[in-house]
Amino acid sequence: MIKNYLKTALRNLGRRKVNSIVNIAGLAVGFAAFLLIFLVIQYEQSFDTFHTKKDRIYRVVRIGRNSANRDYRTGVAVPVTATLRAELPQLTNAASIAADWNVQVIVPAAGGSAIKKFNEGSGLFFAEPQFFKIFDFGLAIGNIKDALKAPNTALLTKEIAAKYFGDWKTAIGKTLKMDGQNIKVTGILNDIPANTDFPLKGVLSYETMRNYTDFNSWGNLNDYNQCFVQLAKNQTKEQFDRLLLAFTDKHIKPINPSYNLGSQSLGDIHFDSRFENFSGRTFGKDLIFALGAIGIFLLVIAGVNFINLTTAQAINRAKEVGVRKVLGGNRLQLMMQFFGETGITSLLALIVAACIVFICVPFINNLLDIHIAAAVLYSGKVLLFMLLVLVLVTAFSGFYPALVLSGFKSVTVLKGSAGADRQTGISFRRGLVVFQFVIAQTLIIATLIVASQMEYFRNADLGFNKTAIINAGFPNDSLVIRKMESLRNDLLKLPGIQNFSYSMASPSGGGYYTDLRKPENQGKEPEMVTNFNDADTGFFSLYHLQLAAGRIYHASDTMREFVVNETVVKKLGLPNAKAAIGKLIKVNGKTLPIVGVVKDFHVNSLRDPIVPVAMTTMKSGYGLVNIKINLSRATTIVPAMETIWNRYFPEYTFGYRFLDQSIADAYKQENQLSKLYKIFSGLAIFISCLGLYGLISFMAVQRKREIGIRKVLGAPVKDIVVMLSKEFTILITIAFFIAAPVAWYFMHQWLQQYAYRIMIGIWFFVATIMGALIIAWLTVGYTAIKAALANPVKSLRTE
Repeated sequence: MIKNYLKTALRNLGRRKVNSIVNIAGLAVGFAAFLLIFLVIQYEQSFDTFHTKKDRIYRVVRIGRNSANRDYRTGVAVPVTATLRAELPQLTNAASIAADWNVQVIVPAAGGSAIKKFNEGSGLFFAEPQFFKIFDFGLAIGNIKDALKAPNTALLTKEIAAKYFGDWKTAIGKTLKMDGQNIKVTGILNDIPANTDFPLKGVLSYETMRNYTDFNSWGNLNDYNQCFVQLAKNQTKEQFDRLLLAFTDKHIKPINPSYNLGSQSLGDIHFDSRFENFSGRTFGKDLIFALGAIGIFLLVIAGVNFINLTTAQAINRAKEVGVRKVLGGNRLQLMMQFFGETGITSLLALIVAACIVFICVPFINNLLDIHIAAAVLYSGKVLLFMLLVLVLVTAFSGFYPALVLSGFKSVTVLKGSAGADRQTGISFRRGLVVFQFVIAQTLIIATLIVASQMEYFRNADLGFNKTAIINAGFPNDSLVIRKMESLRNDLLKLPGIQNFSYSMASPSGGGYYTDLRKPENQGKEPEMVTNFNDADTGFFSLYHLQLAAGRIYHASDTMREFVVNETVVKKLGLPNAKAAIGKLIKVNGKTLPIVGVVKDFHVNSLRDPIVPVAMTTMKSGYGLVNIKINLSRATTIVPAMETIWNRYFPEYTFGYRFLDQSIADAYKQENQLSKLYKIFSGLAIFISCLGLYGLISFMAVQRKREIGIRKVLGAPVKDIVVMLSKEFTILITIAFFIAAPVAWYFMHQWLQQYAYRIMIGIWFFVATIMGALIIAWLTVGYTAIKAALANPVKSLRTE
């Protein structure tokens, strides 16, 4: 019996090749998109799940007390971790870890000169030994109890040790320089998995920070100094949060009453965009939901496609059903046969989809900057999932066609009167077409809005010039400070360099945050938290920062005056920028006058509102050169700059970046998702158009006699094409009026996460309906014209 079902199913698939290819292609594309989305979601949800104590690991975070403008920060004061260990027995362990950025690494030769130079932009950390008791980052060589006890010691991963020394097994005991400090390698870490928010390349002992950090200061806050704890087995997050509130009142409130300490579970770090993480990348649960919904919808419209085409072709199999019933076949047997055909079609589609996914995994990895291994397709979990999806799709796609096909009455079909398609069947197929295009047009509108928001990010006025500016970090010590003017003069002599400035950071994404107070405010909550940047006087002209009032501070090697932005003026409650001139403020421990107010500019991305900014001079705080160049000479300027750089800093890599590229990187995830949405909306249109093609082909065959009669009676080709296309035009228009408000609602909600955003204009909807109609007309046009041009004699000769 089963063998007979299989033979019949394969014979029917081969007999209707076009229909079979359209069905398999639609299902394969739906399967492939769904599987790719599943792999992406599975990868994102796997972050840091390999730690055995993951359910009891929490990060201690700062949460602002101001409920109207809640601030969420990750860093804590240095003494917090040690004090938590000492005072809270409810903790099994606690550990500090601090990230370091743009670290200059020198691998010295025997004589001490540099034989290799590296600039590690990220991946180097300072951590206490307890960190490796909480987290499962294992050592290949070394003893974690002793490896990070002493200052100036470090663990390197196998990969980074091989990069520095050639063979990672020989790295133990060797010395290298990191930002001028001699560091001894005391252990080798196994390479860190890709699915972690702790992208460790090397870990220095936390004691090394004692050389330049006050370990007793409760007021010094840095978002990259973080505290992780392991709760005892009988403790809950709610209990720990209550303990943290009491801890805050005791140790922090007397010094800085603007925030409380709270906790964030390890499982939330990768998904909570309110807080940063060391990988610099979060993947929100709402995004997982959106991608999952898109994957399900793509698979559903592929299944809908199958249902539509199969039920449309039902009339061609009516006599087959009638004969089988006369010969003793019952409805259940017929349904099993049709389910078998659906199962074989789905299986073939799944095999094609698996091949597509295997080919596309490297592309998705490159697009989203993730690391999905192609071999994961053969894992038991994924294979089981694929089998489950196959069963569900077969059941979903096969049930209604099997019900319709097996429901034909033998007497009726053998009399030849089954050709009259029932109105319910026609209405059902129309509903399926509408459903497909609702999803497709919703995705198109969403894609257009996301792409437009990304274009807004690229072209928005940030309040400063970002074009043709190079940033490069340099070593900051007493010897370098004496060379700074000479370096400036030598670089400005190069043809093509138009301006030059020293600063702590660029206007975008730099500096650090600290309290700003009025001088009379002692021990109370500060007036605001401000972004603080040391910059020389040339900084303002190079970046085209516009003065709203006052003047630029005078050139100085130390802090003497402040320039602030307009947001500081507003938060101080002053009526205008001029009123701020001469006012005293206390920032970074210094009480100095405001001498100038610049117009607001964006320090952070356009997701966030403009923040207060305070700037001053401080030569010892400069660590960045800002160079405005003539882009037409970039190919010759950069090598010439590097030559001069190497003369001044022979052991320091010239690691430069263009500012506009650094700013673009801030929107990397949005750009990636924009490309992904374009792909998925294209697939939705493709699957829907496959269905249109199948249906118009079927309609042309079913109505060929009608078309022949119309032509004999004088109907022009144009009228016949319009007749065949009109119904689909109406259906797509109906789908648009359903999709438009749905898309508007969800995209309006999505845009709320950005402080600066586009308006959802009418053109998004006009472009969508016109695009959908044009694509649909192109899809049905060829078949409709072919049918209209057919010789009526061929269709009427049997009449």
